[in-house]
Amino acid sequence: MSATDTSARLVSGLRPSGHLTLGHYHAVIRRWTELQYHHDAYFLIADWNALAVSGHAPHEIEQYSWAMVIDCLACGINPKVATLFIQSWVPELTDVHMILSSVTPKAWLERLPSYREMVAGLGEQQGASFAMLGAPLMQAADILALRGEVVPAGPEQRAHIEFTREVARRFNHRYGRDAGFEEQAERAIARLGKKSGRLYREWLSDYQEEGDLEAFERARGLLAETSKLNRNQQERLLGYLEGGGRRILGEPEHWQGDSQPLLGMELKTRLSSHEEAIFLRSGRAEIDASVREMPTDPARVRRSDPGDPERCPLWSLHESFTPEADRKWAAAGCREASIGCLDCKGCLVEHIDATLTPIRDRAEALEGEHGKVRTMMTEGAERARDTVRDTLDELRRVIGLTYR
Repeated sequence: MSATDTSARLVSGLRPSGHLTLGHYHAVIRRWTELQYHHDAYFLIADWNALAVSGHAPHEIEQYSWAMVIDCLACGINPKVATLFIQSWVPELTDVHMILSSVTPKAWLERLPSYREMVAGLGEQQGASFAMLGAPLMQAADILALRGEVVPAGPEQRAHIEFTREVARRFNHRYGRDAGFEEQAERAIARLGKKSGRLYREWLSDYQEEGDLEAFERARGLLAETSKLNRNQQERLLGYLEGGGRRILGEPEHWQGDSQPLLGMELKTRLSSHEEAIFLRSGRAEIDASVREMPTDPARVRRSDPGDPERCPLWSLHESFTPEADRKWAAAGCREASIGCLDCKGCLVEHIDATLTPIRDRAEALEGEHGKVRTMMTEGAERARDTVRDTLDELRRVIGLTYR
């Protein structure tokens, strides 16, 4: 399954922890507007996740959520084609999160790079909250509850998508096996002999409880080398190790698009405050002020010094927003030193503003139609709830909590 498979269900989300920037548009929103016409797409505003990890007050998260909804609509997300909704408006998602938390080892969450980074960034007087620890599982629950098959995300999300796959695999392992699976697996382990059986159990535990991939490989190697099991028994113990059985929850695929980071924006984020970033509703003067502060090719100390566009942090912005003719002009002028960096920046400002002007105009119009926007979000939440209810009913059935 891949993002090019138009039958694949696509799930993606954004955390409303601030106003959307040009970087969000380049990396996420613009891709959403393209992918929505090729997939059964679900796009969520992850306000519960923002509450868990952002540190913002709830009323701020609500403001950012409404602004994000309007920005998404203004950028071209079509609620008649894609399902756009606010996470907390689908309460069944928290039920799925609770069920999956019962099979997810705490150690799996603690080893995720994002959690370790968040903990490292906390002050000595502030410890990690339970919600912060569980935020990655909340993200996984969203994807699995919506039956997501493709998740478009940057490389920084690769560990989270793999974690989601592991959670699905573990749930399937526990609740998706045929009748008598456990008993048959235990009999097969006994046939390994005392020493090999003990090693298999140790490695099985290390992999399932700690996510130890080395233990997984050792156990798989043991099964491949043993002569004490027939083929069916080997396959059963391999399935026992991998989480084999009936597929209740699918394992989503990570799709990383070909869009590159906006290097100029990345440098600016490190060199200046977030308030000086280019937002989707920034005006021409704000765009100009922000671009003029961005660094350029360090080789161009004087205007007469030739430069190399590929070494200039601004070039990724040109590649994303400047038409080819003007891009060629800027590249040639840089290499020949026939234009200065301010000339190059002026061209970039013009095209960024041209991109954002219609978005600003549509956002301004939508701000005056709060009732219409709320109705769109209510309808989106109801469509998402229909999907999540089906998943929740299935999960409750297989774990035995139907109360019929």
